[in-house]
Amino acid sequence: MTDTSFMSRRALLAGMGAGAGALAAAPLLARPAAAAAGADDWAATVAAAEAEGKLTLLGPAIQPYRLSILEFQKAYPKIQFEYTGGTSPEFEARLRNERRVNLFLWDLMVAGVSGSVYTEQIPAGWYDPIRPLITRPGVVDDAAWIGGFEGGFLDAGRTHVFAFQAGLQNNLNIDRAQIPEAELSSLDGLLDPKWAGRIAILDPRNRGSGHLVTLLLSALGEEKTRAFLADQKLVLAGSNRQLADWVAQGAYPITSGLSPSEIATLHEKGLAREVRALKTPPAQTAWTPGWGAVALLHKAPHPNAAKVFVNWLLSREAQADWAKRGFVNSRRKDVEPGLPISAIDEQSFREGITFNAAATAEVAQRAFALAKDVLR
Repeated sequence: MTDTSFMSRRALLAGMGAGAGALAAAPLLARPAAAAAGADDWAATVAAAEAEGKLTLLGPAIQPYRLSILEFQKAYPKIQFEYTGGTSPEFEARLRNERRVNLFLWDLMVAGVSGSVYTEQIPAGWYDPIRPLITRPGVVDDAAWIGGFEGGFLDAGRTHVFAFQAGLQNNLNIDRAQIPEAELSSLDGLLDPKWAGRIAILDPRNRGSGHLVTLLLSALGEEKTRAFLADQKLVLAGSNRQLADWVAQGAYPITSGLSPSEIATLHEKGLAREVRALKTPPAQTAWTPGWGAVALLHKAPHPNAAKVFVNWLLSREAQADWAKRGFVNSRRKDVEPGLPISAIDEQSFREGITFNAAATAEVAQRAFALAKDVLR
């Protein structure tokens, strides 16, 4: 098994700040013959996976996630597991180099996803459809998932990238000790001139740090987003650590860039007690899959092992372990939230915005260009 360096629980918390199912489950009262045939098919798949004898996976370089994924080895000890940890940009560079020389070494990737997955990698054939691999009744059951099984697919064709994790992405945090809700309770309220110089955000000119600008562009339009960037004398943080220090000190009452887990960590330390996420209507609520998306690499060398893993990963037992270890929230309704502060409801999931889907990739690119243009 290949491992890179891994992050601790504290590092994990500091670093997390990403319709009706056509494959609906078979009825509970399925005919015995059909149920037996399904069991036989699955047994044959497992046998074929064990004959392949190996699974190769690119996954998060974060210890809790790694440990959760490695539980697969206990469930299927006859399948050797090669796990390589890294970040999405590292995986992108690795796969680009391997594709140039026609190397196809990996079965699956479990990671966060960005716009390049949809604008470059899927069109270039880096991935094969993962949907045909997901077959187990308890997994394809539409009722098992927030947003339905179908709602987990992030790509436009709903075939390649499946999100099994979902949590609120709090793009704005307000220190209510300084600004009561009566004074600021909406995204439009950010444009009030009295907040000029009192807003600190992660620098949106850096890729991956412009979620607030993307949200404003989606919810308020370009004119208001441009005014926010140009007129509000934004204070730009170069890192999450710098922004967290400012929040802890109460230096700026309005901030954007820290995840719910980072705010929870400050609360646990007795800091920033009155800092709360701005409440927004469902259509203006952002959610993220974090590191919880899975994709099948093109020409996977162990296709049956990949199928066994994906169905195992999306089971209630594996998802419960992932959520508990990682302090995150599975989309499965039968799994307790690992981080209740970021739990998302059905309406907000269905009507809200995720910056990790193909549908918002173009908006995110426009937001990045707008930030670079205005914040010169």
